[in-house]
Amino acid sequence: MTYDFKGKNAVVTGASRGIGRAIAKTLAEGGARLALVARSVEALEELAKELPGDPVVIHADLGSSDGWKPTAEAIMEQLGPVDILVNNAGVSVHEPAGRVTEDGLDNTLNVNVRNLILLTDALTDSLKSRKGNVVNISSVSASTGSIGQIAYSASKGAVNSMTRNMSIDLGRAGVRVNAVAPGVIDDGMWTTAFKSGLDREKTMAGISKVIPLEGRWGSAQNIADAVAFLASDKADYITGQVLRVDGGILA
Repeated sequence: MTYDFKGKNAVVTGASRGIGRAIAKTLAEGGARLALVARSVEALEELAKELPGDPVVIHADLGSSDGWKPTAEAIMEQLGPVDILVNNAGVSVHEPAGRVTEDGLDNTLNVNVRNLILLTDALTDSLKSRKGNVVNISSVSASTGSIGQIAYSASKGAVNSMTRNMSIDLGRAGVRVNAVAPGVIDDGMWTTAFKSGLDREKTMAGISKVIPLEGRWGSAQNIADAVAFLASDKADYITGQVLRVDGGILA
């Protein structure tokens, strides 16, 4: 399926790798002009060279308590009015019960919840002016947990609640707010874990046993396609929804 985003301005946070990179490429290939947002300027600049539509690169530290503010200002200054906001930036720390740290919890909530909400809020007037839409990246972890994912799972539950409530607040202005909840994706955070020493083959084989759809892991492109659909006019009567893209893992 192809999508027409010509004339649209789109923001993708966490665009430097994995799911965010795939989303940015998919939206740009559909004709959108991109604001690529992340901490890694070098990776963003490399990505920008691959994309059509003269994308802009915005350095952002969404782990800091006020990181949302300069990010919002840079988006409006360099990109202009926003039609599509994809809140993809996210972090996860492995801290099981009894070992949760203040730093780990604060960083997770700052990136995954606090700055996501405040950045979206700061761009609300722009989204209203264009009758734009927001797609948040959640996780099936909001509905089911795993060892050491207390903060992460809680943060994604908050994202789902924010999605539903903001869709009500902004619906009268014609702004849609939805979320995509990935299941087990062979990219992004898992890639980092594998590079850190986690056995790739054993891990993938073990988790594949609980995925009903052929036992296969999803790809970043699977998530990008779901985001593109929700961000497009083909989904113009869909709002307040969390679309699970998980191969049936929660079924």
